[in-house]
Amino acid sequence: MSNSPFPFSSSGFSQFESGYNSLIENGKAIAGERMQEKSDMEDWRDTESFCIKYGFSSQNTVEELPVGPEAQSQRRIQHQLSPSNLNIRVLPADQRMQDMTNIEVVRTGKFLSQARELTELFLGGHSSQFKRFRPEEVRNMNYKPCAAIQKLSTEKIMRIAGERFIEFSSQKFININMLVHPYGSALSHLTSEEKQDVELAQLLLAAAEKVSCQHYDRANKLLTQCELTASNTGSPAQRAIFYFAEALRMKIDRETGRSSPKRNKEKGNHDACCSPLRYNVAFLALHQEIPFTQIMHFTAVQAILENIERKSKVHVIDLEMRSGLQWAVLMQALAEEGTSPTKHLKITAVETADREGVEETGKSLQSFARSLNLQFSFKVVFLSDIEDLQAEHFDILPEEAVAVYASMALRTMISRPACLETLMRAMRSLNPSVMVVAEVEANHNSPCFINRFIDALFFYAAFFDCLEDNMKREDQYRMIIETLAFREGIHNILAAEGSERTTRSVKIEVWRSFFAKFGMVEIQLSEWSLYQAHLILQQFNCGSSYLLEMNGNCLLVGWKGTPIHSLSAWKFH
Repeated sequence: MSNSPFPFSSSGFSQFESGYNSLIENGKAIAGERMQEKSDMEDWRDTESFCIKYGFSSQNTVEELPVGPEAQSQRRIQHQLSPSNLNIRVLPADQRMQDMTNIEVVRTGKFLSQARELTELFLGGHSSQFKRFRPEEVRNMNYKPCAAIQKLSTEKIMRIAGERFIEFSSQKFININMLVHPYGSALSHLTSEEKQDVELAQLLLAAAEKVSCQHYDRANKLLTQCELTASNTGSPAQRAIFYFAEALRMKIDRETGRSSPKRNKEKGNHDACCSPLRYNVAFLALHQEIPFTQIMHFTAVQAILENIERKSKVHVIDLEMRSGLQWAVLMQALAEEGTSPTKHLKITAVETADREGVEETGKSLQSFARSLNLQFSFKVVFLSDIEDLQAEHFDILPEEAVAVYASMALRTMISRPACLETLMRAMRSLNPSVMVVAEVEANHNSPCFINRFIDALFFYAAFFDCLEDNMKREDQYRMIIETLAFREGIHNILAAEGSERTTRSVKIEVWRSFFAKFGMVEIQLSEWSLYQAHLILQQFNCGSSYLLEMNGNCLLVGWKGTPIHSLSAWKFH
């Protein structure tokens, strides 16, 4: 008998795999970022006061001096680009692993199955023997290096561009040709592509400044020059600039009341070619190549396992059901003979949009549970509006241990404060054993446009850079992820305002302030969870480039020093 908390074997996966593949064929297995219903939105001023009340708008502010809007905008950019505000740092791999060398694994003899092989079982299906790691092996782990040649990161490209923009903000520069550029010689140590990327980023920053000052004609001229070189198939910087320039164009159109037939036609073609089916498959390819979701899944499941108090009945409430991959992990851990007293697992999914897709996921989970001889029940709480949610929807039994999982769900409600408060009151009344929260670790909620622009630029620069080092430029799945998920997020952050701006991620410090209002206390993730996270990274190329560190009791996962996701566990007191 295996001692692993996740004793995966090839037996039993075939049935789940069959059901899971059928979900992919129907294009419903993996839900993308779901926008909340826009009807009955709160007035924008109410939303702003709510954000201020709970710290959702907390941001380093710049004292405004009595000068013109253009000077104020330049000052904001300079303030936002300062290293102290960006808080971006790169930790050497040996320093990141320093704490791990002294870890005492408290659950001796329990080892993690390789996360990559789990994914392959879901996607391709093969019966290989899983390797087990002894705890002491973590001390000798070497992260797999990137195959890519050493080059400037996209974050560094943006930083150099920001420094140059500040330095030469008093000069007029609209010529992208580096040979006549007033400071082209200062970039002589860079490659041709890097020089071009820096200059493109400078043009983008200049355009953003003009947009913030409502100098739309000048902004359009700068964006026209950006578009001459920016490309959604080029370097990661060029790709990011392409979508940011596109978002600035959209903001200008909205602010001026103009509409571009060409862009409307492009949007229609884009929507037609990027079907839900193709997006689902692209998401799975990303799951295989980038460890973010695997780390979040395994750490979340481990936190739930450690907080359900060895109850015979476990009830998991999923606030944003997607693929259900993490619940297959939980099922196999609960079904292991001799280590878990749990006899029945119940999962309730809260859904406001794709009821049929979630029900199909439930059927696949049912099939997998039968293969493990685990008693399982699945329910969908379908609501037209999350504001209608009540504790009575969940049918909690006295003997059940309740765990709540909120993965990328809460951020979609920041623009709808009544919904977020309703949800949190309902969760508090359930008094779950644990609530695990996975969120985007970024500040995309500043009411100041230029602050939002800079924060989003560095966040997405890191994400585009991560894909560059792990997927080929021409990879069709990478193109779909960037064209759908990244593009949509960038557009919503920059071009939308008021209740339409639903992409409002905030950092863990802001969530802590908000959760404290509901009597929530952050609990520590176990050393075993951290051990598993490092083991997962060891399976991936470029493992040393990933950020994996603690912010208090919260796990941060990111790329080259830039946080991308956070995962934390909470109890109600």
